[in-house]
Amino acid sequence: MTMEVVNCFYEEKKNAEYLERQIEECPVREKRFIKRGIEYLYLKNVYDVTEIEDSLIDSYALWLQEHGIKDRKLIGVYQKSLRDWRMFHKQKEFVKLKEELEECDTVEQTLKNKVYAFMVEKKIYSLEEIDWDVRVSYEQYLEKTINKRNRPWYLSGLDKLKLFDIKKRNNSIRETKIRLKYQEKRIYLGYHPDYNLAKEFYYCKDAEGTIWDFSIKTSQRLKYQIFTVLNYALENFSERKLRRGYLAPLHFFYVYCIDRGISDLTQLEQNQIDEYFSKAKEVPLVNNRYPQIVDKVQRILFLQAKDINWDANVWYLERFQFDITRYDPTRPVKRISFLDILDKHNREYLKMYVKYQLGVTGAAVQNIWARTYITKAFLRFLDKEKLAVDKLTAAEIDLYMRELQKECVEIATFNDKVAEIHCFFRFLTARGYYSKVPFYSEYYIKREPVPHHYRSVPQNTVTEILQNLNQLPEDMRLMYLHLWCLGLRINEVCSIKREGYYLKEGVAWLRIYQHKMKMEKVIPIPMILYRSMMVYIERKKIGIDSYVFQNSKGGPFLSTHYWHEMVAWCKKQGIRCGDHVFQTHDYRHSVATALYERGASIQAIREFLGHKHENMTRRYIDCIQKHVDMSSEQYYKEQKSLVSEWKERSDKDGN
Repeated sequence: MTMEVVNCFYEEKKNAEYLERQIEECPVREKRFIKRGIEYLYLKNVYDVTEIEDSLIDSYALWLQEHGIKDRKLIGVYQKSLRDWRMFHKQKEFVKLKEELEECDTVEQTLKNKVYAFMVEKKIYSLEEIDWDVRVSYEQYLEKTINKRNRPWYLSGLDKLKLFDIKKRNNSIRETKIRLKYQEKRIYLGYHPDYNLAKEFYYCKDAEGTIWDFSIKTSQRLKYQIFTVLNYALENFSERKLRRGYLAPLHFFYVYCIDRGISDLTQLEQNQIDEYFSKAKEVPLVNNRYPQIVDKVQRILFLQAKDINWDANVWYLERFQFDITRYDPTRPVKRISFLDILDKHNREYLKMYVKYQLGVTGAAVQNIWARTYITKAFLRFLDKEKLAVDKLTAAEIDLYMRELQKECVEIATFNDKVAEIHCFFRFLTARGYYSKVPFYSEYYIKREPVPHHYRSVPQNTVTEILQNLNQLPEDMRLMYLHLWCLGLRINEVCSIKREGYYLKEGVAWLRIYQHKMKMEKVIPIPMILYRSMMVYIERKKIGIDSYVFQNSKGGPFLSTHYWHEMVAWCKKQGIRCGDHVFQTHDYRHSVATALYERGASIQAIREFLGHKHENMTRRYIDCIQKHVDMSSEQYYKEQKSLVSEWKERSDKDGN
């Protein structure tokens, strides 16, 4: 016990000596201030002047009064001595900070002094440490020391110093892209480590979406997902589009997800999205883009994920980068959603099936999307009947087939649906969920007659369009001429590339890739069309491997967009084509018919149109039946009857 007392005595003595040495190093002050100060600090067990807190200095006044010092000014001088001791020794630790502040010559010295005093007091050693929480603390500090009128000016001094430090650090970094790092705290975009971004947000401090609280208690996955989208938006969009299209809506969505306890944005259900939509519509904006943010967020997360997120409820197909033989860029399928399948168990089987089609089969993406649409309709029926897709009987499947039979669809469409559902069950059987396919598709498949549709465009319609063609934009005029002259599919027209046009031995040719047939074809084209295209290509400065007819982003002109534009234009001009306004595919019938009427063989027309089988080509030639009828009529004029012809031939043969 005695040894402990001795050790304690020596420890206190050592501390007291350290405190006295600290005070001796400070600028000279009267001995009475030193004596009283040391006595008070001993009493409070403070042996390091850097540990003197403001509350301790405040209570020092009461202690002095108790010891006979009543003059308020004198008490203030005593208190100042403690502050001076603290500041003198703290400044030794803040040499670097002092140098940083002096380096900035664009901020008034008064503002720098105030920031320095604050940072020393809060033990902030560098401008790099300034963040939103420091800014809030500085604002509170100003409330105590600066009148209300001058506070904004002093606060702007802190922001300017932070911007100066960001710019200086950017100049010393060779990287072109400076990223925001995730931290469990409040992030202020006005202090973004990229100077150009930070400067943009300096002028919109109070705008929605400039302050992000990642210290809040919620799902860690949710916070990281929101931060990922935020970072992507900051790096890829202009300032105006960023604020209007992403930041404010994203922040609103973040708050909504926190309130609803949502932990994974890729697993959102349709009812949650619908509820968010109703909330977003209440935001008082002229152009409310808040509902659009859900799709934007899910798309960014799917595309930015390290590995393909097969568990997501919406798949964005641009992530897969399909070969040109599988993907038609003029009719893009942007996403496949599984949200309309409410039974999560059934939904997982559909995901497995679509994953198999995308990853294993070589099927065209557009065909996969169409087949998925059929399968989803079947699974929605199971949702309604509360049935599990891996435990169905033939009788339960028959219920759905009867529902299909009630639909007013063509026989070919009905057969396609039956075949696709059968294919789905073949997949489940191959995976072991069934021992055999639980129904026979042959029982439901209907016999399909092969009708001939007369779809050639009437000459008077073509004449009207050609007479008014100069009122269309140049690219749409030329696209129409490709339909009229060559009978191309509209997606083929939209995907023509500069290198597709060429001359050989005085003949103009066009090489085009047929997405439907998964093969190229080369056809001769009129010289006047070739020359018109060369003029257009030269004026537009279209590169050798670029699309000739482009959208605003340099990609191919969308086939659906062209159709909508032409329908609107024809309506405006009062032009119709029979019982409809405008159909691009009708021109294939027109070209096939015109070639046949002028003596071209079925085989030549098949190659020109790009069909695999002649039977398909015959369905495009609208005059075949007319020629058959004319031939029959001519035959009966020349012959009395089939019987008389048979008798004549029999007599000649001697029978």
